[in-house]
Amino acid sequence: MSTLAHAASETAGASTRKLLTVLIGIAIMMAIVMAPSPAGLSLAGQRVIAVMAFVVLMWITEAIPYGVSAVALVFLLILALGFSPAAGDAGSILGTAKAVPLALSGFSNSGWLFVAAGLAMAAAITGTGLEKRVAYLILELVGASTRAIMLGIILTAFALTFFIPSVIARAATLVPIVIGLIEAFGVPRNSQIGKAMLLMAGILPSVTGVGVLTGAAPNPVMVNFLTGAGQPQVGYLDWLIYLFPYTLVFSVGLYFLTTRLFKFEFAELPGGRDYITARIAELGPMSTAEKRASFIMVLTILLWATDKVHHVEASAISVLCVLLLVLPGVGVTTCNDLYKRIDWNSILLFGAGISMADMFTRTGGAAWLSKVAFVESGMGRLSVTVLALTIFVVVFFVRFCFTSITSCLTAITPAIIGFLVSLHNQDLPIVGIVLGVALIAQCLSIIPVTSAPAMIAYGAGGFTTRDMMKLGLPLAAIMYGIMILFMFTYWPLVGLWR
Repeated sequence: MSTLAHAASETAGASTRKLLTVLIGIAIMMAIVMAPSPAGLSLAGQRVIAVMAFVVLMWITEAIPYGVSAVALVFLLILALGFSPAAGDAGSILGTAKAVPLALSGFSNSGWLFVAAGLAMAAAITGTGLEKRVAYLILELVGASTRAIMLGIILTAFALTFFIPSVIARAATLVPIVIGLIEAFGVPRNSQIGKAMLLMAGILPSVTGVGVLTGAAPNPVMVNFLTGAGQPQVGYLDWLIYLFPYTLVFSVGLYFLTTRLFKFEFAELPGGRDYITARIAELGPMSTAEKRASFIMVLTILLWATDKVHHVEASAISVLCVLLLVLPGVGVTTCNDLYKRIDWNSILLFGAGISMADMFTRTGGAAWLSKVAFVESGMGRLSVTVLALTIFVVVFFVRFCFTSITSCLTAITPAIIGFLVSLHNQDLPIVGIVLGVALIAQCLSIIPVTSAPAMIAYGAGGFTTRDMMKLGLPLAAIMYGIMILFMFTYWPLVGLWR
């Protein structure tokens, strides 16, 4: 009885803490709403910032479930926008009827479509058993030790970067393979091994993508921003020379941190290579479903890799993949079965998060925050090194306001470039600072909702937000440490830093 009473007491205590956190979040939100509007910030922008403060606190603390926070976010955005002036700080209010499509704008975004399709693809493929076959083949290649398998996941992620030009598409390809590896170990997805593997699958696609110009959507966008501001053109090879070595070193840091933070249940797959050989033999010849899934995935990867030839957007290709996977006579599953396998909370949350980021930008909140952080703070008087590091720290906190890396960089990069150019300092490595911002935005992985690949991995059900923070916070320290090292060693040698 005492054990049951203790458990009940802990549950009651956790519920009380969560309720207190929600009340604190509401108080912070209302305080921002009731505060006088700062100069240059619209009333709608102020209220969207208030909603963001509440929601980000809920995400970090997990005081309410992610699915509930998504519904709350949409509702609060409707109120924030609907009861604000349609333009500026005066005039008639927009009205909730017109605010509804704005609050739901994230669900018509290609990024949301990509995440939804990626989760559907992973669910369909894992239903065929193909991921187990691929996983065992990887095990046969790299060996049976857990650390060798972690290294194999990293190598796979880097290899996919040169063939699949989409971060989310790579995550949709990598997560089912990792799920197969976890199942090969015969452990739950929320085991220490399972958590470590899924976290790496959620973090690596963004990390490897920033090292190749074509590896992530924000990269060419940032190049365009730089050239538009009169800065030197950064070509494919330039980008590779500047940032690819960083991603390699960072991945080594991720490997060592992951293999030490998580206490694996065993150091080697039980039975070793004999077990792997036996499991491959047990699988037998590929089933019809596996062959169909393989063909569909190879076709999808080829279409992703050749998007510059056929000009079909990557999210549209993902939808085609899902269609083929459920198409009678061609596919490998049914819509009803797929419906049961998909994590709808993740899909709902990401759509709502994109809506929040979109409204943050459209109401002028992002521009105002950038101006306050970079221009009015007096940062221009700092030395080059301190200025760069300060910008990198500011980006760390701003990154939590966006669920989309592309949206984040699109919102803040023009403000950063404009600020740096306005200083008229010839010794300022503008290109280097901007590429450093790209590294931070894409390598930072602390909570799942700020990254589409992490949300796809999170949807597999193996790790919690706290697990990701346990890895992500020290990983952020490693990220900044490597960046400082490169600022004084490698980047000056290749002309990116002065």
